[in-house]
Amino acid sequence: MNQTMKTATTTNRPLVRTIILDAVVLTVGCLVPTLSHLTSLPLYRYNPMLVMLVVSLLLSPHRFNTFLLAVLLPFVSMIAVGMPDPLKAVCIAAQLLTTVSVFTFAERNWSLVSQPDMQFIILLTSMHIGTAVYYLLKWLLFNPTELMTTPFLTQVIVMSATSLVFGLVKIFQYPYNEYTE
Repeated sequence: MNQTMKTATTTNRPLVRTIILDAVVLTVGCLVPTLSHLTSLPLYRYNPMLVMLVVSLLLSPHRFNTFLLAVLLPFVSMIAVGMPDPLKAVCIAAQLLTTVSVFTFAERNWSLVSQPDMQFIILLTSMHIGTAVYYLLKWLLFNPTELMTTPFLTQVIVMSATSLVFGLVKIFQYPYNEYTE
């Protein structure tokens, strides 16, 4: 009987951890527009939803969870704080879903991606493809004169820094994963 309780407790830990991770990611993702408004700092230019999605990719062992967050982040933010507007939320969700899809596809189908130093490149590539999808949809749904509101260099720096941190964490995790799996 004691073994049954241990098994039940052990099985629930990943679920509890995932729920807590989702709550933190959604909360931070929703608070950024509010913080931007309160402080008059354009924090939204640093693509907080994409950064939070990468945090989820890094911390969550379940890709289904990351796909779910890719859809939830823009829409929960839209409902909770009124930003982004509905059509832009669709564009952002498409960007996030594309980023996770490309990364997950590469992760599952290319053995090269299992090397932690390559994950930086694959993630950066995934983010660029996702951003291209975002701008394509934005161009189709909105006025093309207001296509890019965040400077291109800012976007490249944020994506590169996010991918670099992701890659470094993966590199430092690698020796530990080698012995635990």
